[in-house]
Amino acid sequence: MHIGKSSEEFKRIRNLLKSSKEENIVATDDLNVIQLALKYNLNIIDFYYVFDKEYIPSTKQTIEDVKSKAKNIYEISNTSFQSLESKENQVGLIATIEYKTYKLDELKDKSYIVVLDHLEIPGNVGTILRTLDSADVDALIVVDPITKMHNPKITSSSRGCNLLIPTAIASYEEAQQWLLENNYDIYLGEPNLGKDYQSYDYQNNIAIVVGNERFGINEEWYNNK
Repeated sequence: MHIGKSSEEFKRIRNLLKSSKEENIVATDDLNVIQLALKYNLNIIDFYYVFDKEYIPSTKQTIEDVKSKAKNIYEISNTSFQSLESKENQVGLIATIEYKTYKLDELKDKSYIVVLDHLEIPGNVGTILRTLDSADVDALIVVDPITKMHNPKITSSSRGCNLLIPTAIASYEEAQQWLLENNYDIYLGEPNLGKDYQSYDYQNNIAIVVGNERFGINEEWYNNK
């Protein structure tokens, strides 16, 4: 389907690329994230591509692969697409991808969990997600979040890792109770105790807590080390 700037579909994707108004949807114009969605067989809902642009062969193949999976396919002119770009030199593709949320009890089989306690800045959350992915962290618990995990800035800064790491949202009380009931050893990522992380014996299920950029970790966590 061809769409122009006045269409509702065009207005919707423009808004989704800027904000996280629709729950459980990630919008991206990053080719690497789109290819990641293909690699891990994620649910691609909408796909937008520039019909009057010459793509290199590898990108043409990506377009065909995404078209075979996407529920809805839209064609946009190159001129119209330029008004959607989140940064210069984008390849000319946009996709919306389902963002799956988890319940705490769905993480019971995860032995290595990181807890983000009340973080504020999407770019920081995204950078942490990239680190967690490289460290083979099994799951993430986001406690009392200020920013939504499907925020496009998190998707961009995490390079799509927010789509890969199983993530549950909880209050401090819910997360603390669940971790203790399920026999997790809780470690606090903070600089004041004077112990090197290599000095611990990580034999059991573990949860590492990372605190807010300005205020650090909720003091209640110190009762559960």
